[in-house]
Amino acid sequence: MDFYQVSWQGLRFYAYHGFFPEERILGNWYELNITISLLSLEEFQDNLEQTLDYSQVYQICQTIMKEPVDLLETLVEKMGNSIFHRWPHIKGIELSLSKINPPLGQSQGNSCIQWHKTFE
Repeated sequence: MDFYQVSWQGLRFYAYHGFFPEERILGNWYELNITISLLSLEEFQDNLEQTLDYSQVYQICQTIMKEPVDLLETLVEKMGNSIFHRWPHIKGIELSLSKINPPLGQSQGNSCIQWHKTFE
């Protein structure tokens, strides 16, 4: 079977996630990378229904980023499952979400969570 991948790199959001109260007040920048694997059809018809609508993928992620949660793990799992429920023909999703300058007592660096799921 042949697959192809659709990716979005460097999507940035300002949001209010985190375990500590100051994170929910001050907010932070986040960077999201998404890769979605799709089965390659023998006769691709240049039809959007055979692939993904990029703007809808972004809207799903943007909506989820607006709802504060404690953990990055919660965010990527919600995004991945929401994307799959919208396009059940996808075969795999990889998400990487970084919190820019997390409150670690220093002024640089990122924390990052990666999530992968393959669908049969």
